[in-house]
Amino acid sequence: MCRVRKILALVMAGALVTGLVGCGAQSEKSEQATASQTETNETEASEEASEEADNSTSESATIPAYEYPGPELFYSVLYKYINDEFAANYDSADVAIPIVNIIYQDESNKEDIKVYGDFWYMNYDLKGDTLECVSGGSYPGCIHMKTTDEGYSVTSMDIVEDGSNYLDSAKEIFGEHFDDFEKVSSDDDAREKVRAQIISNYVFANDLNIKAYQDQGWDPVTLPEQNIDSFYSILD
Repeated sequence: MCRVRKILALVMAGALVTGLVGCGAQSEKSEQATASQTETNETEASEEASEEADNSTSESATIPAYEYPGPELFYSVLYKYINDEFAANYDSADVAIPIVNIIYQDESNKEDIKVYGDFWYMNYDLKGDTLECVSGGSYPGCIHMKTTDEGYSVTSMDIVEDGSNYLDSAKEIFGEHFDDFEKVSSDDDAREKVRAQIISNYVFANDLNIKAYQDQGWDPVTLPEQNIDSFYSILD
């Protein structure tokens, strides 16, 4: 009987040890699985955060440079000149879009075509679906152009001076068109309509998901419908 009890005791002890070892192994496997799952979750979260960061920067990084969307080479050269000429005055942004308010155009001399206007250089950064204006300036004056074998080129520009010389230089440059210049340059509402339309046509031409533009300290301005076919006239 004692021998049987000893055998039973040994068997039970062995079973207990086996059970303990089994529980330990199962616990270790469970801990390893939990650690692996945690690491996987952390990796996925990190990848998602990185992807979101990439998306937020890539949207602005891939926004195309402004190009005149109309059919006329003459105005394409004019708009490009404004952006190229004044870009060095400002820090770079996602896109520069000029405002062009032509007051009078003298084409009597093809070697010196004079374009009088209220010209603006405007820089924007893309934030979501809004172009936020970060810098810019006004450069009213007269742009001189000429015909070439390739089409047109800008030869020079007379710019109205700042400060105390503003009025005298404006009268000298615009001459008989000075009164028209004063009317155009002082009409902020009309200029904003032109600005909004130029931006809208740029957005449409490049198939962008942009709904508005915004100046610092002001509410966003919703863009109007594009009107590329009617906004840009054909130069004879």
